[in-house]
Amino acid sequence: MKDLRKDLEWEAFKKTHYKTNTVFQWSDYGSIDFSEKFAKGIVGGENLTYDECLDLQKESKGKMRSGFQTIYYNIPSSFKGQIEKKKDGRVCFKRIYIEGMYPDNLDFFESREDHVWMDEKGFEEYNVGDSLEFFAEVYRYIKTSNGKQLDFGLRNPSDVKKIESYKLPSDEDLRRQAVNSIICESCYLYDTCDRVLCTRNKKEISDVKKSMLNILRNTSKVQV
Repeated sequence: MKDLRKDLEWEAFKKTHYKTNTVFQWSDYGSIDFSEKFAKGIVGGENLTYDECLDLQKESKGKMRSGFQTIYYNIPSSFKGQIEKKKDGRVCFKRIYIEGMYPDNLDFFESREDHVWMDEKGFEEYNVGDSLEFFAEVYRYIKTSNGKQLDFGLRNPSDVKKIESYKLPSDEDLRRQAVNSIICESCYLYDTCDRVLCTRNKKEISDVKKSMLNILRNTSKVQV
């Protein structure tokens, strides 16, 4: 049964931000990009209207690869992956390490994704079990394996090289990173801060971090 209140709330939310160059995060709907540019160039969604793109983003909440979604809006530094299998001209990476940089303060961040399929072009000379470092383009596409939904992937690899084994960030690493980012971005000193040396009371910041970390540890899934 449809929730009329939720439907009206969603329509009001869309009307407020309609065709603005903004991205809003709302617990009920996830991350919604209202720019007209975002609705264009989605692989498999060339015929999507702007409104269909907004609705698709809402319906895809919690189903998209959040690590790639984050890097889409920031600056990718590099990716590391271990080849799990090759099949029909495609390659699957068992685990992907993501490193990127925030454009406003040039801080680096980490993330991860598992079982990522890419076109084999650029990886032909490598074998199952090899660990690689490479650069790639993050793109958006329509996924239809479990109903229509929006997702993010990697394509057009470059600067590929074989590396030794690498370490993925742990859940705790990602929790601490998320907490630090939230505290920094919501700080009342954000506009005057040099992002190098925090001038707020150390005990105050420490207490806030501990409280937020405890909340994240009690959740079943960490969003980064």
